[in-house]
Amino acid sequence: MFNEPDVLMSKVRMIMESPTERTKYQEFTTFQEKLNFIKNHFIMNDMAVRLLERKYLLSSDKRDELIRTVEDIIDKID
Repeated sequence: MFNEPDVLMSKVRMIMESPTERTKYQEFTTFQEKLNFIKNHFIMNDMAVRLLERKYLLSSDKRDELIRTVEDIIDKID
């Protein structure tokens, strides 16, 4: 069965596997900068951006969860 968060997080993981992209992301200080970086990245297609918005951007708790998840991905890569 299609697991939406896995599709989204696999795209985020692909972005963060690049040392250059990871460094760019880590230089951002605000949630909005980090979110814009992820949403506007060339790996993200319309479907992935819609999944991101639906799953993580409807509440502030979910926004924090998104940032923690991305940080966890970065920690595992480093």
